[in-house]
Amino acid sequence: MKFGRIKRQHGRIVGLDELLKQIVAECPHVTRIIPGRIKVRHGKTPSRFTVQYPTPAGLKCLFTSTGTIQEVFLICSDTLQTKQWLIQRGLIDADD
Repeated sequence: MKFGRIKRQHGRIVGLDELLKQIVAECPHVTRIIPGRIKVRHGKTPSRFTVQYPTPAGLKCLFTSTGTIQEVFLICSDTLQTKQWLIQRGLIDADD
């Protein structure tokens, strides 16, 4: 179940679609994006996108929103360049 370069198997948290569309359209290093499971969590925090750690295929990221958290896997050719691109665009903090 994929359409374009963003896999559509799982649902997505509100606000995540626009972010993923921007990344896949503008970042030259990202070839595909695979949103993971949505988990319920406690707390009311503003939406935030963070890089958790590199994987053999790219980067594992987390998108948090009020009451939910979703894993997002960025399949990319260069993890360091991708992370730098995300920082330059202001999508993640430099200390992530």
